[in-house]
This record gives sequence, structure tokens and C-alpha cells, in this order.
Amino acid sequence: MKYLDPIKKFFKNKKHIEAIVLAVIFIIVIAVSASRVRKLRQGAASGDASAKNAFILTDASGNSTQKSTVYKKEKRNSNLHDLLTEYYKYYADGNTSKIESVASPVSDMEKSYIKFMGSLIDSYDIKEIYTKDGAEKGARFVSVYEQIHFKGLKSAAPGLDFFYVEKDKSGGLHINNLYSSFNQTNKENDMDPKVVSAIASFEEQKDVVSLQTKVQKEYNEISLSDKKFESFMSKTFPAKVKAWQLKYRKEAEKAEAAARKKAAEKAKKKAAEDKKKAEEAKKKAEEAKKKSDSDKKSKDTSESTKPKGDQYKTTTETNLRKSDSVKSDIIKTLKKGTTVTKKGTKGKWLKVSYKGKTGYIRKEYVKKVKSAKKSDSSSSDKSKKKSSSEKKSSSDKKKSSEKKKSSDKKKSKAKGPKAGKTIMLMDTYNIRKSPSSSAKRIHLAYKGEKVTVISNQSDGWTKVACSGKIGYIKTEYLK
Repeated sequence: MKYLDPIKKFFKNKKHIEAIVLAVIFIIVIAVSASRVRKLRQGAASGDASAKNAFILTDASGNSTQKSTVYKKEKRNSNLHDLLTEYYKYYADGNTSKIESVASPVSDMEKSYIKFMGSLIDSYDIKEIYTKDGAEKGARFVSVYEQIHFKGLKSAAPGLDFFYVEKDKSGGLHINNLYSSFNQTNKENDMDPKVVSAIASFEEQKDVVSLQTKVQKEYNEISLSDKKFESFMSKTFPAKVKAWQLKYRKEAEKAEAAARKKAAEKAKKKAAEDKKKAEEAKKKAEEAKKKSDSDKKSKDTSESTKPKGDQYKTTTETNLRKSDSVKSDIIKTLKKGTTVTKKGTKGKWLKVSYKGKTGYIRKEYVKKVKSAKKSDSSSSDKSKKKSSSEKKSSSDKKKSSEKKKSSDKKKSKAKGPKAGKTIMLMDTYNIRKSPSSSAKRIHLAYKGEKVTVISNQSDGWTKVACSGKIGYIKTEYLK
């Protein structure tokens, strides 16, 4: 078998063209299988259990289940025979899309290899199909003894293929290509270790080894009788396989480089788009801020040019309310002497603004601030005017006070609450020392606090007791 050494050396040397071309062994020649036969026989002679035992599997419960190790010859025109006939037709044509309809998965590298083989092969001729029960229910180990007709060769090359055939969901047959010779050699896709172990045991069974030996013998005889065949199989074919492998590697590297370049360009484009969007967003934000600042400045200028309303000062501590009612919410309690700006009037109320807040204050609790007048050139005139002003002011105050008292008496027609009645306040009010808005506050009564009525007065005030203190509160607040 000296003429087979170059082939065996070529196929065994992974450094030569890597593991890919080892798959060829299972398709064309049985050189490695022959070495397995020798190993098996040596094992049998030394009592190797793997050579003597039948094919053993373990079921789900852990109990061993002995499967039949006898080859079953498949009849022509059976479903399995038709499936494999289709497979080999598509393989010889290099039609990978059709192959995927009967066998899966098929990797990109195997697709490339199938197309390469399709360029060298005219056809396959199935001679015999043998089967055994597979590692799983409904599955079968399949050995196909075929003849391969290479283009330009008179003699057909005998070959022995292995398939792992299962039933699909519809009950039809399908080749599980995970356990193809190609994937078992190159390990592109993960395989079930139990099935792999079962396949290894299957290949070492006596009748399987016998079939391998038969095919090997036929191959040897053809090689001796047909020098052109021997030259092609030992030199031309391995060289073509190596050339395919190198070409595939370059194409794969080129495709990978192109994919990396495309990904980099995509990332660069996205980064540029993101940058552009960020710049546009920043520009819009700056424009919006600029417009906002301009509008604010314009508003401030407009407001600053508006004539200010009359200024008033509170004559006592009082509440700035949301509306013109003692029942409305308090915005803020203003201390005596607080300056507010008049916005308008509504009945007994003034609409005023204070530190950006607008609300209502009772007219009786504020006093208008007089604008400063130009000083006279003569100090004597100032003195005279001051004296006259003071006299007039005193007289006006007296008249105003008398007029106010008279007015309050006229307005206070409604009776107040009865003496002894306890009333809960609906808001926060001042309890004063005497019945006057300018009188000193002796207590600030909060909302919910209770007061007891002592007596009612016709001037609109009620004398009450609250928190141990006796004072006066507006009768209108006691409702």
C-alpha cells in the first residue's frame, strides 16, 4: 500500500492545509478507516472491550439498553434511498440551497466546499445503503457505499459516507448535518457528546469495519490498474483541495476585513450624525436662550418704563389675600409699615403688589405715601408751611376720625353673635386692645382657634375672649 502513503500523509498533516481537508477521507478514500481497522484488530487481539462489545446506550433512567449491531440493507425506492439520492444529486450540482432542504445545518465553509466538489464531480452512484438504530428514538446511523464519477476519469472512485438521519416534526426524514463527516472533522457547530460517542462506537463495530475494508480493497485495486486515476487521487485532487482551502481562507479574510470596514464606516457615520445632531441641538438651545434673554430684557425694559402705581404703607400688621374676601387664602402677612404698590380698587379692598406678588388688602389698614415736594428756598416759608400743615393735618385727622366713627355707626346695622357664644375662626385675625384698626394688637388668632363673645358694639367691633386675653375683633369675621 505504498502508493497510498502520499494521500494518507496529506490528509493526516493538519499543518499542510488544516483540518478542513480531512473531511475528504470520508468522501473519497478510506485510508484512515483502514488504520482504524488495524487498530481495532490489535484491540481485539489484546482483549479490547470496545472491539468486542455490542453498541450500548444508556436510557433516561440510567439503565443500559442494548441496540442491534447488525446492518440492515436499505431497499431501493425507500424514503431513505430517495432522500439520499436527492442529496447526492444536489451535491454533484453544487446546489447548496437545495441541499439545505434535505440536510441542515450547512455552514458557509461547507457550502464553499460543496460548490468546489461540484466543479470536479459529474455524478454519484449509490451502490448500497446500510442502517442501524441511532442514538435517539427514530434516528438511524446510515452508511452509504457509493461510486464517485470525477470529470475526466474513466474509473469511478469507491467511497463510504456516514449520515445521521432523524425524523422531522411532520414525520419525514431529514439529515442532521451536525454529524456530517465535514462538521465532525472541522467542528464548526457544537454536537451532542452522547451522539458523538455513539457514532464512534458505531464505526468500530465489526460489520462497519468490514464494509470499510471492502471499499478500501476496491479502491486499492482501481489505483493499481488505472494509473491516471491513481495520479489524480494522490496528486491532482489533493492539490486542488489545498488550492480551494487557500482561496477560501483568503476570501473569508477579505470578507471579514470588508465587514470590519463596513462596521467601522457605519460607526463613523453614526458618530458624525450624532455629533451633527448634538451641534444642532446646542445651536437651537443657544438660539432659544438668546431669544428668551431678549424677550426678558424687552419685558423688563417695558415694565421699567411703565409709570408706577401709588405707594401705600400698612398702618398695622395685616394679611395680603388672594381675593377681596376675608375668607380667601392668605398670600402673606405683612408687618406694619410695609410698602405696597396700588394696582386697583374693589369695594373696600385695594389690589396691590408686593415683591412680585399681587393680592388684596383692606383699605382701612393702609395709608397712601405722599410723594416728596420740592423744598422752598426760604427756611421761614418752610417753617410757616410746616406749622400750617400740622394744624391742618390735626384738624383733618379729627374731622376724619369723627366722620369715620359716624360712618361705622351707620354701617353697623346688623346684629353680631350673642354674648357667651363660642365661635371657631375661619382664618387668621388680629385681636386688638381697643375697637380700632390702628389699636395695638394683643393677640394673633389663627384659623381654627376659638373665641368667646363677651359683647357686641354698634361700631362693627365685638369684644371677645381668646387664649386668656380679652380684646376686640371685627364683627364681620365672626361668621
